[in-house]
Amino acid sequence: MFDTIFTTLLPVAFVVLVGYFAGRNSFKVSDRTLLTKLVLDWLLPALLFSGIVKTPRADLLNYKIPLVFFVGLMVPYVTVLLVCRFVLRYDRKVATLRAGLLTFPDMVFMGVPILGQIFGPSSLYLILIANLIPSLIIIPLTTLLLSLGSGKDEGGGAGVFIKTLGKATREPKVWAPLLGIVLVALNLHIPQFVIRSLDLMGQPTTGLSLFVVGLILAEEKIRLTALVTFDSLVKNLVHPAFMAVTVFALGLSGVIAREAILLAALPSAVLMSVFAEEHNTLTSESSTAVLETRILSFATIPVVFLLTRHF
Repeated sequence: MFDTIFTTLLPVAFVVLVGYFAGRNSFKVSDRTLLTKLVLDWLLPALLFSGIVKTPRADLLNYKIPLVFFVGLMVPYVTVLLVCRFVLRYDRKVATLRAGLLTFPDMVFMGVPILGQIFGPSSLYLILIANLIPSLIIIPLTTLLLSLGSGKDEGGGAGVFIKTLGKATREPKVWAPLLGIVLVALNLHIPQFVIRSLDLMGQPTTGLSLFVVGLILAEEKIRLTALVTFDSLVKNLVHPAFMAVTVFALGLSGVIAREAILLAALPSAVLMSVFAEEHNTLTSESSTAVLETRILSFATIPVVFLLTRHF
């Protein structure tokens, strides 16, 4: 058990650290942008598609899997948003950013390498389904609320939401695996040479995505506060606890239940610091939370892993 944890997380930490030093000494922001585009638009879609077409058809038709992620991600997001807005009296932009930081896990750059190492290629399907909730709901909703908070909702709030949703569905990391789901659901045969070609193309995703995380962390502005530390603990421990309750409520068990809980235990998504920078709100706090949740995850993920070992 401990061997699995350390043989998974230590290589992850090593590659992130190498990326961090590369970002401090050799790589520019423009280089990071190109590598991010390579991962998100080319390597990851190939990896997800090949993983989906190898997923058993029965798993694809299990409605509980998308439902557990909808409840496990959206209920915390809405709860934090409402508490920050109407109980703590933060303005709309601050409430929106804190909701994202506390409930939007980095499933692409951290989920693919960590869960892939622990559970193998089968974890890609859960990562895909989980990532659809941010791609199709949380990101468009966050964009809408931040635009309203900035007074930039030209064309109406619905227009902002639909435009962002349309942009998300055109991204390869969304439509490519969805195409794979359709092909498997229709029980259509995929030639082995196609699957192997996409496997080969997607293989660098794990290492390169962790390297990019290191590059991103090398650019972060650090401002450690008690509130940021509190938020980081909530993200890394309270969120997976809520996901565990959701898993039990829906009657899921086994590997699927463990993967769902571990996905919720992942660090905050880097995208939230991008949103903060764009709207000049919680800029340093968001960057610090993104960094701190990653550092804490090397202690909290093993805890979550051990607590779920009997599922």
